[in-house]
Amino acid sequence: MSFTHNSIAKKFPPELANTRPVMAEDWTPVRIPFLSPPSRLPAPLPKEREFLQSPVVLREDVSHHRVVAVSEHFIVKHGRGVEEIEGQTLLFLERFPNESLTVPRLYAMWRMPSTGHLCLVMERIQGLDLESAWLTLTNDDKSAICAKIKIGIDYLRSIPPPGYYGGVGSTKLPHHLFWDKQGNKEICGPFQNNSDVHAALVKRLRMINTGNVDHITAKAKFYERHLDTMLGVHPPVLSHSDLQRKNILFKKTVDSVEVAIIDWEVAGWYPSYWEYAISFCTLEWNDDWPQYFEEFVGPWPKEASAMRMLYQDLWF
Repeated sequence: MSFTHNSIAKKFPPELANTRPVMAEDWTPVRIPFLSPPSRLPAPLPKEREFLQSPVVLREDVSHHRVVAVSEHFIVKHGRGVEEIEGQTLLFLERFPNESLTVPRLYAMWRMPSTGHLCLVMERIQGLDLESAWLTLTNDDKSAICAKIKIGIDYLRSIPPPGYYGGVGSTKLPHHLFWDKQGNKEICGPFQNNSDVHAALVKRLRMINTGNVDHITAKAKFYERHLDTMLGVHPPVLSHSDLQRKNILFKKTVDSVEVAIIDWEVAGWYPSYWEYAISFCTLEWNDDWPQYFEEFVGPWPKEASAMRMLYQDLWF
């Protein structure tokens, strides 16, 4: 199965079509349940029984979500941690077709009658993931793959921003650093400017329940004084926000290589430094991946250093 065949460059479906090029700010999320017309499907949609009993389990996390393959055509993601924003983002990307960016198509999105959990039925893209294959690749292979990824990331960033920081359709920022149990918009977003984004992270820090309250308060006050300076002012750009090697697929051809990016659950409009800085927070420096990562994302060392310090305070 060719990546070109699975690219978002394919004409988007009639139910998503428009008479003029859609702008990010006037895109409206689809209603659930969403079902693609039969003409767009490679095969009949899998029934609940089929994916619950699928032997091809790609991820099994009872507390969050489960990902399985059904036949050669479908990936099904379901569970209490599956969010609508992932499906909406895939549909949003279909409105901005470009051959340089290959992502899975969303075929259906509904709530399962048996559990009430959200279910996403997506296109199964054939290819190897970089996490399992990286150590087997030559330097030329790595450079060719990263060059292709860069084209896709550059295109993603070129989509005109809607004027806020948040998920597509003016929803909350889906990254876990902006999560709040009560859905407080001062923490979750969407946000109108950089300072609001930074303030949300500080508010989240203040909510951490630890035994050393004075320590958290002192750290929060430090960030309130300096985080805007540390991170600077950056426009919103569409970011995948989880560019781990496991989320990048590749396939060699006779004279080239094709790549695809999967797992868009935390994508959204983040400050332009975010894609690099948030990955920098969890990079493992045990091989040459960080160096190649810079080739397609671009380094933001000052912002990344500040984010790593803040990330450790928020997450550990």
